[in-house]
Amino acid sequence: MDSEELTGREKELETYWHGEDGFRQKYLIDMVPLPFVADEDVIGGRLIVATADMRLRKIAERFAGYFKRELRFDFLQFMATGSNSSQEVLLINSRDVMMLSPVACGAVGFDLEEKCLTWIWIHPFQRGRGLLDRVWEELEKRHGAEFTVEQPVSTPMQRFLQSKDVDPVRWGGPSPAA
Repeated sequence: MDSEELTGREKELETYWHGEDGFRQKYLIDMVPLPFVADEDVIGGRLIVATADMRLRKIAERFAGYFKRELRFDFLQFMATGSNSSQEVLLINSRDVMMLSPVACGAVGFDLEEKCLTWIWIHPFQRGRGLLDRVWEELEKRHGAEFTVEQPVSTPMQRFLQSKDVDPVRWGGPSPAA
């Protein structure tokens, strides 16, 4: 490769890949340390109410963006500047990351009026470690054991709901055998 081609590639790397809002951002998935959140603000060690704090709302919006890209939705499930008063958003605290402050590794959207889980996203590195079990328990304590789950429900979430014996009526799953 000649020096001109190398220069062109380096320029592309600076702007297209690394630049502000560069292409690289579409492939990064961050967990977010929350040094301004006190341990006592973490519900059951797992959930952080983010509804009223704009800093936390922006982090939840970032997780909603990851959810959108992963599941190929056409829209964000949550926007920090949104004003739906019946919408609650919670961040999920990772206990696997050893830091003094909580570390957000996902988010949950909940419609308080409809008593419905509207979306949930957990960082891929945090999946399959029992975190969703603990989050689910906290959601049931917070919102009761009969809230519904908005459709569509991903295949992994369907398996999770079946493993928890959640009534299929609550999530639009297959009807139980008669």
